[in-house]
Amino acid sequence: MKSGRAENNRLAQVDIRYYGMGKDVVFLVTGGAAHIGATATACWSDKEGEAVHVDVLTLPGHREDRLAAELAVAAASALRRTVAVLAGIHLDRPSREDIEGIVREARRRMKQVLDEWEDRPEESEASGETIG
Repeated sequence: MKSGRAENNRLAQVDIRYYGMGKDVVFLVTGGAAHIGATATACWSDKEGEAVHVDVLTLPGHREDRLAAELAVAAASALRRTVAVLAGIHLDRPSREDIEGIVREARRRMKQVLDEWEDRPEESEASGETIG
């Protein structure tokens, strides 16, 4: 597996798995001790001038909401379909640098997934593949 490192050398490992639900896609974004901390659902609408609408649900005590929303908007915009991002990334007592490293790595991984998506056959469904 590939990994990235935050500036203070703590491992910033992020995995992204994705699954098709008809034409929609669910992304699982995990790192450290995997769990569900936040979910973001973004829907693409070309009826509103190519707009993306996102709704976020955050579990108490979790802080993945902004990252989940950002990744969901990026995926819905790139794929022009409805997506859900379930995010749960846990590090014990992370520093600001640890958090910044995780966010950078999650963005990089999602970009990788979306860049590779263009190479998929149109009829192909998402299949639980892992990037990370």
